[in-house]
Amino acid sequence: MRTKFLILFLSGCLCGNLVYAQTISGGLDSLLRKTLDSMKLVVNSKSLSAAIQFDDTTGWAYATGISSQIPLENVTPNHAYLIGSVTKTMTSACILQLVDEEVLSLEDTIGKWLPAMPYINPGITIRQLLRHQSGLYDALSHPNAQPTLLANTDSVWDAKDFLTTFMQPPVFQPGASWSYSNTNYFLLGMIIKAASGNDYYTEMRNRFFGPLGMDRTVIPAFETIMAPVAHVWLDINGDGVTDDAHNFYMNYLSLNSVAGAAGGYFSTAKETSKWMRTYMRGDLLSPAIMAEAKTTVPSPGLPGSTYGLGLSEKTFAGYQGWGHGGDLAYCASSWYFPAKDLSITVFCNDADLISWDLVPVVSALLKAANQAGNITDISSSHTVNPLVKVYPNPFSQSLSVKIMFPSKVQTLTLTLCSSMGQTIREVQKNNVDAGVFEYQWENLADLPQGIYIARVVADSNEVRNIKVVK
Repeated sequence: MRTKFLILFLSGCLCGNLVYAQTISGGLDSLLRKTLDSMKLVVNSKSLSAAIQFDDTTGWAYATGISSQIPLENVTPNHAYLIGSVTKTMTSACILQLVDEEVLSLEDTIGKWLPAMPYINPGITIRQLLRHQSGLYDALSHPNAQPTLLANTDSVWDAKDFLTTFMQPPVFQPGASWSYSNTNYFLLGMIIKAASGNDYYTEMRNRFFGPLGMDRTVIPAFETIMAPVAHVWLDINGDGVTDDAHNFYMNYLSLNSVAGAAGGYFSTAKETSKWMRTYMRGDLLSPAIMAEAKTTVPSPGLPGSTYGLGLSEKTFAGYQGWGHGGDLAYCASSWYFPAKDLSITVFCNDADLISWDLVPVVSALLKAANQAGNITDISSSHTVNPLVKVYPNPFSQSLSVKIMFPSKVQTLTLTLCSSMGQTIREVQKNNVDAGVFEYQWENLADLPQGIYIARVVADSNEVRNIKVVK
């Protein structure tokens, strides 16, 4: 079985691909729907679900594409998707509320709250965990982790047991660098329980989801999911074709429980947009702690972004955005734009795509929200992606990239990254003619087993990010 899908992580509705509970003008509604329909073709996904929260009472939501094919079921705004690492914004908010309440301090160490564990430096601070500056190995990337989880998909893992089983030596000393690691958020979930007396999922429901009416934001390993779930499309038999993997994936409780506080939640786009706007405009934290959360450092491997305390900062269409992406077979991208006081969330159920593929969709919706009168301005800046094939997948000794360009490209950059965003190999080609372009990375036998990302950038525009497995 292939392993490509691991991380790196209401008011009245209408059925079908329609907006619901919305009070925006008909012209803006039509523009946003046409934009999302267009962008579904651009990214070539099974479905997209999107929502915008304009203010406390005004929102827009729409979904396009399929959940299942046999029988045919179209997605609706009521469908929940796995949000992956967007979960980290919720975990960080819970930690930061405990800091506001003086239960915790950002300078508290792991050793103050948790027992000793192999390869985990007890002197690492909560701030370093939140900001991915701990240097801790990402236990999810251990080559034996997924085979073990697949051996008993019904098992529910405790974070401590998982870390004790799969931790490896650190990749750098605490504070010396930056590296995305889900281990940081597994530990933060454990600290929430140690500090509050409640499991992180209980604490977050009591603090956030209950008061905000987010009853469709759920972690299925520990809670009952109430919403219909958009089926995930995943290559589970290694033939290069994505299949409807819903029955398998929804019973994969071992993975869901392990993802946990780092990436285990399902939600609707509407609820996640409501969450992101509420959190990012400062409704949940004191101004001083919110300022701490938004103090960022460089985050190599996250294109055009810097990273704060469980948050990324990135510019979209000229506007500063705060939010996060998530990848765990599904992909998600959720952002708040302070200059406009609105949040935009986009979800996808196609494992061929990752959250960075949704960045152009967020940008297009942001432009549409600003230019309600002209769909041409939105769609003309995006063309259907060139055909990209990366093979063999899984790979062992070498990896080839084949691209069909409809027109000449001035600068082409091909990057092979780890699941945590570190560049493994990179090559740049200039003046690439229209037609078929091929390139092969060789001598890859020494790379450890795991998940990698092949990134294609043409003339500074992201073309595709494709997950591959060694």
